[in-house]
Amino acid sequence: MDDLNTKNDLHELLSSNLFEIIPEACFVFNEDWYIIKMNSYAEQMFLLPKEYLMSKPFWEIAPQYVNTELYYTVLKVAKDKISVYKELKGLTSTRWFAVSAKNLGSYIIVFFRDISASMHAKAEFVRSEERFLAAFKKSPALMSILSLDNGEYISINDTFVKFTEYSPGEVIGKTKDQLNILCNNNDDNIKDQFLSNKPFKELSIVYRTKSNNCRHAVISSEQININGKPCLLNVGIDITDTVKYQKELENFERFNLVGQMSAAIAHEIRNPLQVVKGYLQLLRSKKEITTYSTQFDMMTGELERVNQIITEYLSLSRIKTSEFKFMNINQVINKILPLIEAQAMEENKKVIAQLGNIPKVWLDEGEIKQIVLNLVKNGLEAVEQQQCVKIQTQEDSQSVMLIISDQGNGIPVEVQGKIGSPFFTTKENGTGIGLAMSYGIAKRHHAKMEFVSNNKGTTFTIHFPINTKD
Repeated sequence: MDDLNTKNDLHELLSSNLFEIIPEACFVFNEDWYIIKMNSYAEQMFLLPKEYLMSKPFWEIAPQYVNTELYYTVLKVAKDKISVYKELKGLTSTRWFAVSAKNLGSYIIVFFRDISASMHAKAEFVRSEERFLAAFKKSPALMSILSLDNGEYISINDTFVKFTEYSPGEVIGKTKDQLNILCNNNDDNIKDQFLSNKPFKELSIVYRTKSNNCRHAVISSEQININGKPCLLNVGIDITDTVKYQKELENFERFNLVGQMSAAIAHEIRNPLQVVKGYLQLLRSKKEITTYSTQFDMMTGELERVNQIITEYLSLSRIKTSEFKFMNINQVINKILPLIEAQAMEENKKVIAQLGNIPKVWLDEGEIKQIVLNLVKNGLEAVEQQQCVKIQTQEDSQSVMLIISDQGNGIPVEVQGKIGSPFFTTKENGTGIGLAMSYGIAKRHHAKMEFVSNNKGTTFTIHFPINTKD
């Protein structure tokens, strides 16, 4: 009964006008694979007369299709009496077809629809995604992709990894909040825009790296779709060096200002101070006021401190002839080490020297003494009693390194970018001159001075170039 109904349905289909206006190539095969019916679209597909196509079994007319995916598909439909849908590529062209085959009793009906345009568009889309991913991965800009649904990182590129020091496994699947990737010195308004899961334009962001350093980048973001899902693409440019150079320029301008100020200070303040100090010493020698000797000592001491501050200011701008010699840094350190150790012992602290086997470099001995004293003094002020400051010298392939480290609480992250600026200090009675002088000395030696600081202490490293004579 079912076979009879199927035959009736097929007869109605074949005899109706509907068969001819179906917008697909349609073939009806009998059990011997003769075409018993085909529409005009099918005729156009093979570019052969209809009479010829129906004169022999199909596999004799088109033997090139034997043992192809199409061949095995329609054989399976005939044998298992099932329906199948396949997307197949043409044998001799770049055309693609959607093939639908259905068993209707003792007949097989097959529909072919040209899907070349959509398949080529899909292939081009895949290629464009591959090009995007390749460009994304190797781009010199730091790039990341986040889901707009939950704000989690989906992907990051190699530059992002190098910039932040976080591996993909440590970032992907986390939100910006969970990663805690911003330094505290970001403007609150900028911070809110960055943390919001919305597109933004050119925000200057200070990132916190895995090693707790701060790095600067200008970030923009826009919405994109990946695999049909809305995402946020962040693209950034590393401006850490630019910010550093801007600060150095600002410091240079400040040094010029200090130079102009120092000349006036020397003439207008130093001489009156000497007069006041002289009269205080004269008055202190009088018997009738010996009961006030403590107060006189305190005033004299304060005048000496003011005089020392003025001397430090003058040293920032003093133009002097450098006395460079080819010598070993260890020689300089050994000359002042007893003085440093004695100072540390008075404060119940320690100074440890670990001097390596290093080559000679071109040095100004007086300036190197000054830089060592400045850094060790800062280290001793940063540590508690019984803690130590360490002085080390080492050699790498290009430089001799002077390393001075302490066990203090470290420099707060939010002010680390200001270290070395004239007049900037975190000490209650500091002048902000010592480190500025040290950076100036390093620059005159063509040396690179850098530091790393966290809650376990601070380490300053100065790289003196080997075999370089100015």
